[in-house]
Amino acid sequence: MPKKSYKPEKIIDKVESHYDATEPLRNRMDKDYSIYRLDPYDAGDGYQSYTSNEPSTFADKIISFVVGSEMIARIPNFSEKEETREANNMKEKFFLGALKNAEERIKRNSMPSIKNQLAWYICMRGWYAGRALLVKDKNEKTYVDVTPWDPMHTYWSLGAEGLEWACYKVKKSKDLVESQYNIKLPRNEDYDDEDWIDVYDYYDKEMNTVVLSNGRVAKKPTPHGSDRVPVFLGPVGSSPMIQALNDMTPIDDTIADHGESVFKHNRELYEKNNQIMSIMLELTSRARRQGLKIKSRDGTKTLDEDPYKEGTEISLAQGEDIEPLGMMEVAKETGAFMGLVSGATQRGSIPHTLYGDIQFQLSGFAINTLRQGIDSVISPRIEAMESAYISMCMILTDQYLTESFDTIELSGQDMNRNYFSEKITPSAIEGAGDIEITFVGQLPQDDMSKMSMAQIAREGEAPLLSDKYIRDKILGLQDSDNMEDVLNEQMAEKALPEAQLYTLMKAAEERGRPDLAQLYFGELTTIINQKLQAQIQSQQMLEQTAMAGQQQQQQQAGPPGVDPRAMPDAMMGTPPTPPTGPPPNTVAPGTPRPGARQPTPADLQE
Repeated sequence: MPKKSYKPEKIIDKVESHYDATEPLRNRMDKDYSIYRLDPYDAGDGYQSYTSNEPSTFADKIISFVVGSEMIARIPNFSEKEETREANNMKEKFFLGALKNAEERIKRNSMPSIKNQLAWYICMRGWYAGRALLVKDKNEKTYVDVTPWDPMHTYWSLGAEGLEWACYKVKKSKDLVESQYNIKLPRNEDYDDEDWIDVYDYYDKEMNTVVLSNGRVAKKPTPHGSDRVPVFLGPVGSSPMIQALNDMTPIDDTIADHGESVFKHNRELYEKNNQIMSIMLELTSRARRQGLKIKSRDGTKTLDEDPYKEGTEISLAQGEDIEPLGMMEVAKETGAFMGLVSGATQRGSIPHTLYGDIQFQLSGFAINTLRQGIDSVISPRIEAMESAYISMCMILTDQYLTESFDTIELSGQDMNRNYFSEKITPSAIEGAGDIEITFVGQLPQDDMSKMSMAQIAREGEAPLLSDKYIRDKILGLQDSDNMEDVLNEQMAEKALPEAQLYTLMKAAEERGRPDLAQLYFGELTTIINQKLQAQIQSQQMLEQTAMAGQQQQQQQAGPPGVDPRAMPDAMMGTPPTPPTGPPPNTVAPGTPRPGARQPTPADLQE
């Protein structure tokens, strides 16, 4: 296999070639940023210009929805094997702890959190990108490096199995380059900019190297320890790469539609709205200072004073005069046209009611309809965020399983809000399943309607739905399993009298009332002693009953080797049968005995 070349000129050529192929996409990203930062609209020299803040507020609202979504990272524990369940739990802790470790490094560099940066790029660029690495510092200690990249300055190449290489090109000051890469740059070289230089951070499936635009190598090719390109990258939305059928649309132009920002539907409407509002602003300003018509003999007279200031005096010669030009009015259809533009803009973004502009209480049906309208804007961004975090998790886990890095001690909170701090070895997460990551958006909801629906679904001897389904699908709880555990714990505190007494005793002790705690402790001890005594008595009764049964069985069995059926009752321990008297006389006196000889006539004569 030929050795790969990491010469700076070849890396720069790759980047420039990909820039040419994706220039329409990057131009679209740059235009969207211009809209977001509210670059002033220019209505022309001498005319009032108006720039609406709607695109910026709309984008910030969507970004806040994405940032405010709660992350749920879980591996379903369907296996009955305890080792597999434990590996799944450890892998969850590894990912959550790795994120916390990376967030701490991001904050030390005075940058927004990983989630905030990705939310901004997803909403404004229509793409997400970044690197996820396990890195060894000078002391060979391993730490987690997760750094989001600006997709507009990210370059890549795709192969049959995903990324072949990726490069992040960014401008840095010479001082920062020298400090970060421990090199010395000569100050007399001819750079494009005197204070800034292009830095190319290049990754492939084996190596990472950093080169500069002047051909200097800032970081030699170094193995990054992953079996893939340690970069996560992807577009937003469901639009695939499209090639036009005719020659009217160049193939390269369609790439601008692959991955869209939140301005997709209103990109051109914002400019129309600014134009209309600028006209309205111009006419409004003319109401304050109308144009003047000045009459003079030679037509050269001008006014030295402002005629609209209070108390202004103007001297006029005979035949000179000043008249206002009159007010200009907009076309009668302007109001209707502005309404159409505003409605189209609102349909392409989010309803104005989400900004708090609600003049009346909304019904449950209205809120659900409103939520569906927001979902079409929020859902693609939430899905992109989930994809970014899943890729991030897979890259970090695969690197750690290579066992090329030392055991990392991680800390954080698991999905049950329990704090952990422990060393997690690669063998502890080997064989675990894939993490399922979901982000739950906090959107407007009709809580009372949801509660009523949940109650109806649970009523009756045969409920329509299970409690888990009700909590997950109807109420939309983030962690239904944890909620069920909490409810069971709450029931456990009230199911037994001693459990209630123990809870009250503990609360009194924690609140600084040992006197009350002592009273409850005494009552708790009494109940426990009573139940213990009852158990002892019950056990004694059971033992006595068992012994009596054994004795009876032994008596019935008799001496060994003798058939009990041939033994008299006395040997079997049975009292003897009492004697019976003669049978009672049941016939009338003088009745002959049955079977006796009857007397003959001779016998009677004798």
